[in-house]
Amino acid sequence: MSTTLDQYRDAKNSYLKLKSQAKKELLARFHELGNELLQVQRELLEDFGEKVTLPTGKGAKKTKPAKKAVPAEPEAPAQPSPEVVALGKQIERQKAKLKEAQAAGKPTKVHEDRLYELEDSLRLKMASA
Repeated sequence: MSTTLDQYRDAKNSYLKLKSQAKKELLARFHELGNELLQVQRELLEDFGEKVTLPTGKGAKKTKPAKKAVPAEPEAPAQPSPEVVALGKQIERQKAKLKEAQAAGKPTKVHEDRLYELEDSLRLKMASA
């Protein structure tokens, strides 16, 4: 037999052996990285409350950058929105009307109900802000 044919068979056998070893090493590395990825994902969720989904191959969405955990400087108290200020003024006017009605001996149910509605609206605005 020719030496070229022997060299070809030897090369083919070594190629198949290398291919099998490379496949095993790549799979081991893949599983190692997958486990590390799951660990990082779990830490992000437990420690920072940030839920990050694992990317899928097709049509993977980009993840949003993480939010700041703690601001560098304490922020100045935010000024209330114009709606909150307006509700505060309406509440003060309604309280004045209620006192006038009480002093005059008139029914106060309407004024009390309106005051309750305004205070409730203010609580909702403050909660959503």
